[in-house]
Order: sequence, then C-alpha cells, then structure tokens
Amino acid sequence: MDKTLAKSKERDLLNLYFMKSKTTAYLLWFFLGGFSAHRFYLGKVGSGILYLCTFQLFFVGWIIDGFCLSGMVDRYNAIYGRGGNGNVNTNMNNIVVNVGDSGQSKSPDMHEQLQKLAELKEKGLLSEVEFNSQKAKLLG
Repeated sequence: MDKTLAKSKERDLLNLYFMKSKTTAYLLWFFLGGFSAHRFYLGKVGSGILYLCTFQLFFVGWIIDGFCLSGMVDRYNAIYGRGGNGNVNTNMNNIVVNVGDSGQSKSPDMHEQLQKLAELKEKGLLSEVEFNSQKAKLLG
C-alpha cells in the first residue's frame, strides 16, 4: 500500500512539472507575443517559427491566439501533463468492485455497485472521469 501511495505522489509531482499555466501563457502572449514566446512555451516550435518570421501572420495570428490560447494550454496539459508520455488516457483505470455473495444471486445488485463506486470516488480513489466511465459500464 505504501508503494501505491509513493507512486501516486510521484505522479502528482510529475503532473506539476509538466503542466503549463494559462496565466503564464497569456502573459507571454501579451508581452512577448511578437516573438511567439507563448507558442514556444507550449512546445509549438514549428508554428512559433512561422509566426516569428511572418510577424504573427501580419498581426492577425496574434489576435486569434488571444482567443485560442486557453484551449491550446488545455490541450497541452491533456497530452503532456501526465508525465510526458503523450497518452491522454494514462490515468484511466478499470475498477472492479467485488461484493460478497448473498446467496440470492451471483451478481451484486446494480445499486450496491453504484454505491461502492460512489464511496471510492468520495475517498479520492476514483477521479470524476473514472467514476463516470465505470458508472456508464454498469448502466448500459
């Protein structure tokens, strides 16, 4: 159990290291956007060089980036924020809920399974996405 906790803390530290801040991205866009600093910050080197050489696509690209920057940060964090392996679904786990046999039926009642999932979510062992995924599997 201690190894699981240590791995969880290690994963959280990696997330903090690889995650990018929207505030930092917007500050870079506003003050150094003419040099494509916000694009380089998000790892978009190719488009950063293109924007740099074309004066932010003649200033239009800089304005468009102001509206799209939040989504670009979210996309970066979804892809690289889980330790940098590029897999968006790295934190998805299959949860199996075992309930003792009551003698009446071999499969536990769906209501009991949903309660068990809710308990796991409340304890922090399941994320909202994992909870909804398992709930969808149970319901249909």
